[in-house]
Amino acid sequence: MYLRPKTLFALLLVMFFALQAHSEAMRISISVPGPGAASYLPIELVSKIGADKDEGAELRVEFSPGGGNSMTEMLTNNTDFALVGLPSAMSARLKDPRVIALAAVNDLPLYVLMVRQGLKGEVKSVADLKGKAIGLHSNSTSTKTTSQQVLELIFRRGGVPVGAYRTVTVGRRWGSETLMLQTGAVDALVADEPFATQMVEEKIAYKLLHLGDPETMRNYSGAGFLRGALIGRKDRLESEQKKYETMVKIIKNTLLWMSSHSPEEVLDKLEIYSPEKRKQLIELFKKYPRQYSSDGKFSSQQLRETEIFFIDSQVGNVSAKDFRIESMIYDRWVGRKD
Repeated sequence: MYLRPKTLFALLLVMFFALQAHSEAMRISISVPGPGAASYLPIELVSKIGADKDEGAELRVEFSPGGGNSMTEMLTNNTDFALVGLPSAMSARLKDPRVIALAAVNDLPLYVLMVRQGLKGEVKSVADLKGKAIGLHSNSTSTKTTSQQVLELIFRRGGVPVGAYRTVTVGRRWGSETLMLQTGAVDALVADEPFATQMVEEKIAYKLLHLGDPETMRNYSGAGFLRGALIGRKDRLESEQKKYETMVKIIKNTLLWMSSHSPEEVLDKLEIYSPEKRKQLIELFKKYPRQYSSDGKFSSQQLRETEIFFIDSQVGNVSAKDFRIESMIYDRWVGRKD
């Protein structure tokens, strides 16, 4: 096909500017536990709806076994940001004053204490797990992950102190979690949705305690803590303010998109077509409408609950007793609500 010189020149010009725009896209990276955990689906959705490109950026998502790993990736400059449970970030903040929270992402904690199917009838309460092997996504003595804090609080409330059970790192992938339960390598574990529901359906394990259930939330002060938040570093915010502002905008726009679309539309964008997986997630979205923030704003009430949970889960930690969550909240670009 013959093209006139002027037409060819115009076409080349368009291609040049398109390539230039792509090469000049702001590169942003984030570490997230996963993949596949419902808590972090908003991050997997970003590129699917073009929320990063709309802001002239290109987001790279790095998956990790757990929140502690994601925090380490961010703190060692391997990624720009991390998306983890706010209590995990608070634990890191005790040792590193650079840690800051920039936006609310996953409002409701849906941690579930699962027990392997073979123990049904034997383990009926948390107290029955004394001396058992308990699986965690990741385990750290320096920076306690959110699931680790949840586990220790639940067990202490159930009369089982730290040291009266054994913890085993199982990662955050369906294959590793189920293998550890099926082989008896662990007797119970702290799971995320929708994996917890799938374990029940496939008779791999049963639910002993669900943190998202209203009854559980009434019995555990601070159980409505902020599950997932965008985490960054104060020193990098000061030197890369444009990148930080852009990332917050990307998160806000993604959450706004999610809140204005049906669960089915969200799953279509995520290219989740398995009937079983879709059924699990749609039921989860509808049962827990509070699971995701709709706008990224920090809730003052929820921050108070998060502080209560954190201090309660850190009994014996002197530095945690006087910790105030406001010291790490940077809400300039998202704002607050009651």
